[in-house]
Amino acid sequence: MIDSVRDLCEAGAHVSLHIISSNCDASIVECEVKETTGNDTIEDNFSVETLSHLNERVRCRNPEGRLESKIHLVSPDWGKQICDHHRLLFYEHLEEGYDVFIHTEDDLLIRPTHVISFMDEMEKLRLLVGDERVADYCIGFMRYENQERRFDKRRVIWEFEWDSYLTMINHTGIENKYFISPPWHHQGMSMATKQQLLAWKTRAPDCHFHKIVRRYGYHRERITGGLDLYNKNFCNVTQLLPLDTLEDFLINHMPNKNYNRMPLNILTTRNLHKLRVNKMQSFGEDKRIRVDGNGEYDGIELFEDERDHTKRMHFDLTEYHAYVESGGRLTEKQLEYWEWEEQDLPEYMEQEPKYYEPD
Repeated sequence: MIDSVRDLCEAGAHVSLHIISSNCDASIVECEVKETTGNDTIEDNFSVETLSHLNERVRCRNPEGRLESKIHLVSPDWGKQICDHHRLLFYEHLEEGYDVFIHTEDDLLIRPTHVISFMDEMEKLRLLVGDERVADYCIGFMRYENQERRFDKRRVIWEFEWDSYLTMINHTGIENKYFISPPWHHQGMSMATKQQLLAWKTRAPDCHFHKIVRRYGYHRERITGGLDLYNKNFCNVTQLLPLDTLEDFLINHMPNKNYNRMPLNILTTRNLHKLRVNKMQSFGEDKRIRVDGNGEYDGIELFEDERDHTKRMHFDLTEYHAYVESGGRLTEKQLEYWEWEEQDLPEYMEQEPKYYEPD
């Protein structure tokens, strides 16, 4: 996560990094904060040696960028709601000129591409729905992991129970542009603009995004994962995932092991891509997917480039040329050919791979 923040600075951004932490009292068994290595001192988390090492990692070389780093130590009495404290910091710095405010768990790889994409998509959304409605929505993200046990380290999404279709958000002005993840909309992080944060202070029915409120049976992911943000009983904000550019909003969950917990939910990002392409193509037989402003294909170019004509060549580019000619559309056969989703399941669980018929 620190490397992600450093990359933002090297890209020329002015970044203010705030780490919120605490320590458990080793004598209190009920302590809800992450376990420490055994002693009950603050230095267990952030010793001088640790700070010395981190200081080297947060040194920004780009003179046009700026990176300030602060660690906030709060009481362990907050339990899992320690993660709520970012709300206070957002509003304390709301008038300091920041373009975007990011809250994240510490195991996500947020790259400059994610931040730029969020800001760009939020501006497109504002132009579509107007300033009065933009805070009703938030551009969302989905976490993926790399399947480490596979040679190709394939990307998979594991947190949702997917249907054979995407749930589109066809509100006035944004028809056929966005969909949502299956409930619950867990992200592990979220981004927001100043305009959104101001509106969420008083948003009905019970958002009060600028406050920390203890709740019985509270789970930290209600805040860190964005669940409360999209919950109709709290902030009631509508998550929006861009149908045509979702790859810009997929974030690597760096442990790359949680997918093993939910093998029946695994969906590869390529298969999700085909679900999205299938939906885009359903808007019309002449719908072109990967084209520039002139309607010409603007994707990856594939061509034979063997300079030694005595070498054997056996490539058939017929399907590629048809793909280019159609502006990036996939055929029905190509949409049906899904990646096999291996599922390492216990014997008592059904071991059938997922397969969704195209619309």
